[in-house]
Amino acid sequence: MNEEMYIQEKVGKRNPFRVPEGYFDNLTAQVLQNLPEQPKRRAKSVFMRPVFYAAASVCALLVAGAAWMWQSKTEVSPATSVQAKVENHVQQSDNEEYMDEAVDYMMLDNHEIYAYLAEN
Repeated sequence: MNEEMYIQEKVGKRNPFRVPEGYFDNLTAQVLQNLPEQPKRRAKSVFMRPVFYAAASVCALLVAGAAWMWQSKTEVSPATSVQAKVENHVQQSDNEEYMDEAVDYMMLDNHEIYAYLAEN
């Protein structure tokens, strides 16, 4: 507060900064003249964006169609499907019986089996 009063006593309330006459009249032209010239950039075409979206949609449809066709070719007839399910079930039950016999032979409990599986 003391410094403000000292400055007001010395300078007063007048503004010590002055702008020369006509300074702002040509300021814009002078600044633009001193700027370096920038190369003109081509405007991006807004029209191309929908074309890219359409192309991506067509590609997605082609991939989905190819996957559907591939899947439908690999499907088997219902009669063969039942036979395949029976064979798969028999094979799975054989694997379970073998695993049960192996566990009984080794006398392992669940904790030891989980520990072994966790290590591998």
